[in-house]
Amino acid sequence: DLIRLANEVEQALSDCQKPITVAVMGCVVNGPGEAREADVGIAGGDGCGILFVKGRQLKKLPYDELLPALLAYIGTL
Repeated sequence: DLIRLANEVEQALSDCQKPITVAVMGCVVNGPGEAREADVGIAGGDGCGILFVKGRQLKKLPYDELLPALLAYIGTL
């Protein structure tokens, strides 16, 4: 559920003070390219997804690991 995931990302990052752009996309094929100007993002679909940085794939993950992986990566910035 992309809308739920986007809402969870927004809530989890509501206190984030880092000057970053985060994308949440619904297509693992086109999402990273369409969001290539975002600093970091996730794209999900069909039970899995990817974590990407500046449009380049970092990891393929099960859908339920996307948010934790995104937050962990942002924590390293």
